[in-house]
Amino acid sequence: MRKNTVKIFILFLLAVMFLSCEALPNLPASQSWKTSDDAGKTTLTILGVYVDRTGGWDSIEKETLSFAPLYFWEQGFRIVGSDEEPEYAAQIQLREREFNLGWRSRRSLSAEVFIWVYEDIRESGALTSEQKLPAAAGRITATGNQSFSSSQTLTRMLSKAIRETVKKLTLKKR
Repeated sequence: MRKNTVKIFILFLLAVMFLSCEALPNLPASQSWKTSDDAGKTTLTILGVYVDRTGGWDSIEKETLSFAPLYFWEQGFRIVGSDEEPEYAAQIQLREREFNLGWRSRRSLSAEVFIWVYEDIRESGALTSEQKLPAAAGRITATGNQSFSSSQTLTRMLSKAIRETVKKLTLKKR
């Protein structure tokens, strides 16, 4: 009887160990979009993406510039080129800082999105976003082991920051 309970206990521990989160395979996440020209009625231009991070940041900037129009499109905005005057202008800032917590190195991440009314910042052909307060701003922060080098972390935080900023903009319109 005792041998059976020991065997059952060992099998139970093995089952828990194999079914824990650490033992599960890390499956890739996917996302896709289908866009059309008439998707968004509200037009927007992206003024720029600024990445404040030690080490290489140009690939993070490029990835952000490629995904930001899709996340804005999900919120009902259409990105326009220089041939069409937009209703709004957006700027994206990403910050990654490292700090020590005891003996461990941790990261603090911040994704910020600012949206201005285009008419407010257009002055004699030059965009002067520093002179006016934005119509809406959103900021998402995270602390831990994540990094903007991970596409999953970058796109998740960028999407949420854009969604929160657009939500504030639509509340202001009402």
